[in-house]
Amino acid sequence: MHIEYEISEKDFRDGQRLAIKGSKSLAIHWATFLPPSIGLVTLIYIIKVAASQGFSVRVVPGIVISVLFVLMPILTRQTQNKLYTKSSSLRGRISLDVDDAGLRFLGQTSSSNASWNHYSRFLENDKVFVLWQKDERLFNIVPKLVLTPEQTASLRQILQHHLADR
Repeated sequence: MHIEYEISEKDFRDGQRLAIKGSKSLAIHWATFLPPSIGLVTLIYIIKVAASQGFSVRVVPGIVISVLFVLMPILTRQTQNKLYTKSSSLRGRISLDVDDAGLRFLGQTSSSNASWNHYSRFLENDKVFVLWQKDERLFNIVPKLVLTPEQTASLRQILQHHLADR
């Protein structure tokens, strides 16, 4: 099977979001929800104390740190956008060849050829396929927007055949 596609910034964000959601690492799940929660609770506590005891300059660092924790999801999204912008291997035309031997990605500035043993699993939603490599920190994104329904079904079937039992 041969697929030609480009990864847009939106595709990259959708892939990142799906990868975080489907991650097996508890640390990643906790990191997305714990800092904003701690920041919000701390901010409420500081405001409550400042309201009852009067405002002091000493609470400003606590407020700043709490607000940073609350804004962590927004800051993470901005970091993802910068990562996409700086990564030349994510932009431009990419071709993917998939067969029983493995996957071959070819882009304008990079290429890779990996057997199925190099990948551990895949996950999909209505927007993208995410293919995890063995170390679970690296993954490839294949946007569905550029795929025909036949290509989507065929790719899903091949991925299920080679990666479903892992």
